[in-house]
Amino acid sequence: MAPVSIEMADAQRFQQWLLERQHPTDCSMTVGARARQDYFYALGLGAQMVSLKFNFVRALMQRQVYHFPTSHYVNPLRCASRSFECYFERPTNCTMAANPSRTSRRAHRRVESVKIEWCFDLPRKRLSRIAGLQGVHSKAWYHAQLAAYLFRPNREMRALGRELLGNMEGTVQPPAGGGGGGLALGRDGAGAGIVTVGRVHGAAGGANSSSCVAMHIRRTDKHTEDHRTAQRSFADFAQSFKAWGYWAYPGVQQGLRAFLGSEDKATFDAMPPLLRPFGAYWIPSSYFVMDMSAKNKFVNIRQGNERLGQLYGSLEDAAKGKVAAGRALHKDEGMVLIAQMLLMSGCEALIASFSSNVAILVHDLMYARKVSRGEMTHAVDVNGRVYCGCGASFCMTLERKTVREAGRSIKHVIDGFKY
Repeated sequence: MAPVSIEMADAQRFQQWLLERQHPTDCSMTVGARARQDYFYALGLGAQMVSLKFNFVRALMQRQVYHFPTSHYVNPLRCASRSFECYFERPTNCTMAANPSRTSRRAHRRVESVKIEWCFDLPRKRLSRIAGLQGVHSKAWYHAQLAAYLFRPNREMRALGRELLGNMEGTVQPPAGGGGGGLALGRDGAGAGIVTVGRVHGAAGGANSSSCVAMHIRRTDKHTEDHRTAQRSFADFAQSFKAWGYWAYPGVQQGLRAFLGSEDKATFDAMPPLLRPFGAYWIPSSYFVMDMSAKNKFVNIRQGNERLGQLYGSLEDAAKGKVAAGRALHKDEGMVLIAQMLLMSGCEALIASFSSNVAILVHDLMYARKVSRGEMTHAVDVNGRVYCGCGASFCMTLERKTVREAGRSIKHVIDGFKY
């Protein structure tokens, strides 16, 4: 058996420390923290989830107990609370109630409503010191560990993941054991660190081995913010897939297949021919609430959010009218989008653009899974970017500012950025 690396040992210790911080024996001696809505509901789901990492760190640094906010991506018919707990394991054993009299060991002394945090320079040395780690690791390592704790799929999410893996559309089906590792981060109940399912076939290579490469293709509004390059074509993604498989993949190249993380029908029409002789698969459109047909095509976050609200409202009206309560009434856009991210994180590699929050989150979860196994993370940005754990729009603003303000360190730019 290979020796346990410092990274692997520290990952286990860090997860345990997060669990201890978030599960005090007496909540009445603690302060709870929950992000204000402010303009939270004007964001996309990926941006919301990235912000959770920073609010979580803020709570940890101030010795507060972090609670999930709510999200408009949750279908209220499926989960009335609309909290991120509708998707993930509860981050704490404490309740949100404040209890000044301290008669309950599960209620906080008080609860603070805090502003949304977008990005700050993670205090790596301080985090390692207070968590009792052996080493100080990269910023990406801490982002990965925070995401692995926060985004542990709950029972309903894991059940959806299994269902999706058995009902994919495409030219091939998912590899056995592949593409599902992200849905095994954590166990039932409050966090138990990173637990993964069996090794994805193909890493060591046998004649029948196969493995997936996550490919996230966003072809909607975000490229308009991208100052670096023109929008990448489908052919660019296909070329990156084939080049990575030939030059970097240690397994059997013929067994590779692409998991297309998208909701765009044009992607599913264009990519399979470009990927030949390799296969591809994707989540069927029937699982999504949003319809990506031409007349309903996503334009921008504001338009998408308004339309999702209208669609959820229609489902609520149908339920009040006592229309036959089928599964369609309980379809949850956020749930499917998150399941897609988790499934992508279970693949062997990621091909995407870090101008997308989804790519950042998939990288976080994939990196955490790879660290837990002592494996290397493979992530290819088709625009040549380096991973930035902040919100994608912030990362692109940061790029522009570091060019305009040459001579300042990136840390100084981050610290001086008003967000």
